[in-house]
Amino acid sequence: MKTAIKYFIPALIAASLLGACKKNLLDQNPPADIGSGLFWKTQNDADLALAGIYSFFIQGFNYTASGNTGQGFGAGTPYWESLTDNSYSGAYSNIAQGAITPTVGGLQTDAYTTAYRAIQACNTFLDNIRKVNLPSPTLYQYVAEVRFVRAYWYFMLTQLYGDVILTTHQITIDPAGQVGRTPKSVVTDTILNDLTFAANNLPNTAYSGHAVKGSALGYMVKVYLSRHQYQLAATTANTIITDGKFSIYTGGYKNLFLKPGQNGNPEIMFSGRYQVPTAFSPAEYLYTYSSSFQPLNYLVNDYECTDGQPITTSPLYNAATPYAHRDPRLLATILTPGVLYKGGIPFVPAAIGATAGFLNKKGVDSTRATVIGTQSDQDWVYLRYADVLLMYAEAQNEIAGPSPDVYTAINAVRTRPGVNMPPIPSGLSQSDMRDRIRHERRIELALEGQRYFDLKRWALDRVIIPTIKDPNAAQRTFPLRDTIWPVPQTEIDIAKAVGNNAFKQTPGY
Repeated sequence: MKTAIKYFIPALIAASLLGACKKNLLDQNPPADIGSGLFWKTQNDADLALAGIYSFFIQGFNYTASGNTGQGFGAGTPYWESLTDNSYSGAYSNIAQGAITPTVGGLQTDAYTTAYRAIQACNTFLDNIRKVNLPSPTLYQYVAEVRFVRAYWYFMLTQLYGDVILTTHQITIDPAGQVGRTPKSVVTDTILNDLTFAANNLPNTAYSGHAVKGSALGYMVKVYLSRHQYQLAATTANTIITDGKFSIYTGGYKNLFLKPGQNGNPEIMFSGRYQVPTAFSPAEYLYTYSSSFQPLNYLVNDYECTDGQPITTSPLYNAATPYAHRDPRLLATILTPGVLYKGGIPFVPAAIGATAGFLNKKGVDSTRATVIGTQSDQDWVYLRYADVLLMYAEAQNEIAGPSPDVYTAINAVRTRPGVNMPPIPSGLSQSDMRDRIRHERRIELALEGQRYFDLKRWALDRVIIPTIKDPNAAQRTFPLRDTIWPVPQTEIDIAKAVGNNAFKQTPGY
């Protein structure tokens, strides 16, 4: 098979083998790149390759190196929120304002190439791992971990690009062929097959750096919700809940996103793990030193007051002190004017060009003095138990309305220790509960890179995005064609150059 993606992947196989491990591979710093030709002889080789596969979850770890994917991945994942009503970034304003094209580059290209680099690394692992003499339980666990990772990246691709090239084996150089984009439904079936295998072969334990059964089941719930298969989503989420391997963290909401609170955290179900100094997070630099990512007032105003009412009706709200008596998750997530940051400096938005008036505080240690190249070690959390509870509530509400189980799930998130927001009022209709769940997802998961995909799933992207006015006064638009992104034009050009006319651009581009 010879496709457009063939050309950029083989040169990067070595990079996918970045890492070092035995069973604790994710607790070590990855060494220099290792050529794939030296692999597949010992378990240590397999461990090194597995570490490289996990390293895709911290792409852009060294933000001072322009060759790495940065904004949008790893600790830069919040930049996805700038495509929504939650935040603004000049870096992605062209996509956010409906000006996406096949040649726009940046996130539109990075999401495609990063995913396929990771998939190629997974396929290379799966095609070679049986060359290593491993005990069957170890072999199946390794394969399950890698199939989980492959499913993650294919899921991202299908959400953004719809129909995509599907391959479950490593791509090699061979004669030109007619290889087109596989229908999204078929790719999604493959994703679910990978996740099912992973769930059946991963340990049913708490998360400690490697994917576990709960990690796979959690992403199965996400896939089912994206398909509106609510019964399957609810059943799968309930399996996680009844297994009891995860729970709401009681050590403070903000500490979910900082170390040492992340160590052994019972709420974290999957994360990208950073290790200073070789694999360090750019979080403090990205979100305090620069103003390239700014939360918007639309999000800030959506946080309720502590009485559970919105600021438009609560007697607790005072425009003179707008951040007092608010849902505690607000000040744990958003850096507001006057709050100390950068190790003790008051935040003055105008002083750093933060025209939206706010900065991101989630996953940021404000006690640290920040300079270019600041090395942060907090992990990036991709999946946590609160998300599972809210997905369960959403699916169950769509099946049968606001049953007691729906209230229990959403209230477990709202009333978590340190947040203690009032429970959702009883007697809600299905529609009202749907709105409450969607609001809770926005607040609980704010700036975690989830909202763009939620809006797509709810078909609200085309409704909400055109109502947004950015700090630069630009009004956003949302052409309906943007529900499916164009693939990078370079990939189309390469396919044509080798005679592959079956690989087509997304309709409308």
